[in-house]
Amino acid sequence: MVRINEEIRKEYTIKPPPSHLIFEYGRDSMEEYMEKHGYAMESSYARRSEETKERVEAIKREGLDFYIKEEAMEKILRHCYEQALKGRESMGFLVGDVRKWNDVYAVVYDIATASLEASSVYVRFHREAFEELFDALDEIEYEYVLLGWYHSHLGYSSFMSSIDMETQRTYFTQPYHAALVVDPITREMKAFRIINEECVEIPYAIFR
Repeated sequence: MVRINEEIRKEYTIKPPPSHLIFEYGRDSMEEYMEKHGYAMESSYARRSEETKERVEAIKREGLDFYIKEEAMEKILRHCYEQALKGRESMGFLVGDVRKWNDVYAVVYDIATASLEASSVYVRFHREAFEELFDALDEIEYEYVLLGWYHSHLGYSSFMSSIDMETQRTYFTQPYHAALVVDPITREMKAFRIINEECVEIPYAIFR
């Protein structure tokens, strides 16, 4: 992967978390957010997951430390939606910064992606895609940190498969690394981390 080893040595910026939140996990509906922004798909094979108040409250108690800028969220949803229209999954890197206030938190400012080999049930970067990725990352004008990755599922909800968890364990090993899983058909997006060798869903927020 790219620059992950360097991230260990990066000093955290001391700054309070984003305050202008336009979406917060557990308070707002991602289904409504996607519909409002024009990312609403219908499919006969879509299967919505059952959210329970108890499960959402348990996730919220983990503490909010993952923030996504609205423009980055737009790029993620657009990529996942456009690929879904072609019957393909999508994937890319989450780019931003790691900061500290009372605790350490991550802020996603942008994404980086490249040519993909994808179908409705799998996705990976094309063999020649890493040169594209390096070019995209080189265009970023600030000292960025790779905060994790995003990918999509098509109609079978947002969760981490065994392959997804192995990718997270292998390449995204820092405590602030996360995986976003978007399902543009069921209109879900969830965030996950590997904590103590377990895959744990975490809360997130979108800010303007």
